[in-house]
Amino acid sequence: MEDHFADIKQSLVTGLCKALIKYDITIAPFLPYAQRYMECEAHNYIRTMRTGYSVQSEFEYARLRRAMAIYKDLGGDFTEETISQVATQISESYEKTKFIIEGGILTENYVDVQSNDEDDEQTIDFLLPDSSLNPENIYFKQELYDKLYEAYDSLEYTEKIMLAQHLGFCPECFSTRYADKNDLDESGKPKEKPIKPLPYTDIATDHGFSDASTAKRVCERAITKIKFLV
Repeated sequence: MEDHFADIKQSLVTGLCKALIKYDITIAPFLPYAQRYMECEAHNYIRTMRTGYSVQSEFEYARLRRAMAIYKDLGGDFTEETISQVATQISESYEKTKFIIEGGILTENYVDVQSNDEDDEQTIDFLLPDSSLNPENIYFKQELYDKLYEAYDSLEYTEKIMLAQHLGFCPECFSTRYADKNDLDESGKPKEKPIKPLPYTDIATDHGFSDASTAKRVCERAITKIKFLV
């Protein structure tokens, strides 16, 4: 989805560059440090430039965020009771508060993009936001991968090989696919195929065990070790 939300992604890049200019490696890891800069750039862009609900001042924007925070804390139900409670806490009328919440819901959930229907130029598609580039998600996903690799490396050799066979991945590069040199595509290159997980009976035979229960026990022990370390 490279073309979707390109303007917001550009604002995130702007925030990333600002953070990079001011970054000091002794302060903190870069991604958590840069996240605030990126969020501010995106929020300011949405506040001033996006269609839908826009506010014209920092005060109105702060009020919008406070109203939505209270709204979420109250359960996020768009009911008369919830709106009234939010209105009381932000010192606004019921109708004004309802308008603010409606705008906040629209802004955080939908964005209009060009229709894919070439026969109808008036049609508008609505899509959920793309959060795959959220710095927090990227950072903690990488942290999880690092911990998993570290835990896997701590296993005994037999545990590593048998677990890889059981789950279907390469114990060296952790890939779940392999290049089949016996099956070539039109350009003569090996086709990539998924590594199939082996049943416990085959794993036991491969390692010289008498029954599948032994292979199962080794794999389960390896998984338990990884869970403990992660």
